[in-house]
Amino acid sequence: MQKELIKVPEKGTYQWQLFDYWSDEYRQTHADHSAYIALNFAGVLDACRAKLQSLLQHHRQHMDDANDGMRHSRAIARLQNTMSGAAMSYENCFRHHAAA
Repeated sequence: MQKELIKVPEKGTYQWQLFDYWSDEYRQTHADHSAYIALNFAGVLDACRAKLQSLLQHHRQHMDDANDGMRHSRAIARLQNTMSGAAMSYENCFRHHAAA
């Protein structure tokens, strides 16, 4: 089977900017999908969901603290970028599209 190569547009052109944007979007979407599948097959999705939600709730409660608000905000961002965060994001999107 012969694979057809995708010709990358010349860097700096409008076509290259579109190509760069959509290739990043493709990689991110498939990373979320892979994380979801891995966690689901490992049988830990429910445990990950419960732990993630509990940690997010804890940090959201303390975001308004004058001294530690930024620290809790950064913690939330880090949690949302974990594999379990990616899986939860994918699952939420999947349910949203399935309901539509």
